[in-house]
Amino acid sequence: MTQSPRVLLALPRYRGTNHGLFLGIASLVAALKQHGVEAAVLDEDVAARAEQLGGAPVDETISRVASGFDPTLVGVHVNTPNYAAALALASRLRQLCEAPIVAGGPHASAAASCLLDRHPDFDFVLRGEADLTLPPLAWALARREPLDSVQGLSHRRDGRIVHQARPPLMTLDRLPLPDRRALLEPPDPLLRRFARDTYRQSFTATVPGFCGREVAGAYATRGCSAGCAFCSPSAFWGDPSSHLPIRRLRPATAVLAEMRDLRDLGYGAVFFDEPTFPLASEPRWLAAFCHGMRELDLVWGAPTRLDEVRGNLLPMLARSGLRYVYFGLETPHPHLQRALEKPADLADVLRIIDICETHGVQCDLSLFFGAPGETDATIDATLEWIDRYLPRGNAFFSVAAYWPGTPWAERQGLGPECWEPDFDRSLAERSGAVWYPETAVAIDRFYSNSTGTYHPAFMTIERALAIKQRIIASGFRERFSQHARITAGEAERTA
Repeated sequence: MTQSPRVLLALPRYRGTNHGLFLGIASLVAALKQHGVEAAVLDEDVAARAEQLGGAPVDETISRVASGFDPTLVGVHVNTPNYAAALALASRLRQLCEAPIVAGGPHASAAASCLLDRHPDFDFVLRGEADLTLPPLAWALARREPLDSVQGLSHRRDGRIVHQARPPLMTLDRLPLPDRRALLEPPDPLLRRFARDTYRQSFTATVPGFCGREVAGAYATRGCSAGCAFCSPSAFWGDPSSHLPIRRLRPATAVLAEMRDLRDLGYGAVFFDEPTFPLASEPRWLAAFCHGMRELDLVWGAPTRLDEVRGNLLPMLARSGLRYVYFGLETPHPHLQRALEKPADLADVLRIIDICETHGVQCDLSLFFGAPGETDATIDATLEWIDRYLPRGNAFFSVAAYWPGTPWAERQGLGPECWEPDFDRSLAERSGAVWYPETAVAIDRFYSNSTGTYHPAFMTIERALAIKQRIIASGFRERFSQHARITAGEAERTA
């Protein structure tokens, strides 16, 4: 009888200040256990925090966890910000384990051929969502069976790289609830001491309406039905017949069951960290969700789209605990919106912000600078618009940038190899892409996760820093911080 496989899921150091709890890993743990596979999580950020606070060095912790669990398969999460860290962690685990290593995550999915061609530490790549593909891979390896039937698998065969077909995961109703305890309560005693504190390091902890509560991440949907040029949902969630991006709903009953589990874990707030939370587009689902949330002592927030936020929905949403929502305006200039295929009525945007505030819901806009067609004049006009119409600081900022596999990157001729650590960036710079230096912490700490410090942007670092200084000098960030403190104080007094 074949012994149950043991899969160690490894999270490399995450570049940025918004770690959060990676729900993709928690979902994979639940899927593995559902199929009789033992699973454990090694989070390098937790190990680093342990070392920072007097624990063992990170390398020693990695070695102890790897040898203690003795995996039959190692999975490494690879996204663009942590790509260099993922390569380093895979190399370290290769030295410690005899088990094969599979890469997964958004960057690995977009760059499977590049990764297998250049990095022998990885034996496989699982493209896209792996809930239904990682367990079969683990069992096939344990039983020494052929791998031809593992969907979405990329691997080397006879001197070439083979990509096996991967139909999209169209329904989510049979997926188990994410296993957060695998991250919050890892088997290693040192990591267990520091795990929960590490996952508190998230921007949501300072969001007005959430202050004073521990915030959990969650998701109600997967995918996105939009086709923004700077994003790549169709590469991961595309319908095979239409090639259009798709969004799939989890049953409201499953989401509410997860909310009760979060409450039992001691959380007081939930942020649905997904591309577009369904509001106006899914009225029956939303009604069931809001009805269930009213019975729980949880506040919540989510990103969405402007066309999902309707004034008539705000009373129901506020009663259900909604305290924070944001959507991507990106730019207030109609001609740039058209280029992004993301139009917006500015009067409607400001009206929604006011209606949200009336019902006690903080509404923020996501804005970025340096999109194709942007000029100094449009940037200056954007800053003037912010000063005039967002006096309470209802915004956060990004540097417009290329991500692998997106329409923007493809139009610029930037293939996955451009994100390799040894890539000659001057080649991309000659075609107009701008690489920021790795030491550009002044950018990384001001703009949101779409900074240019690990991938190419459109505008120079000097211009990005000048915008930052102008926003700070205007008092915008100070107003935002003051508003957050006032809102938090009001929430504590009324609790």
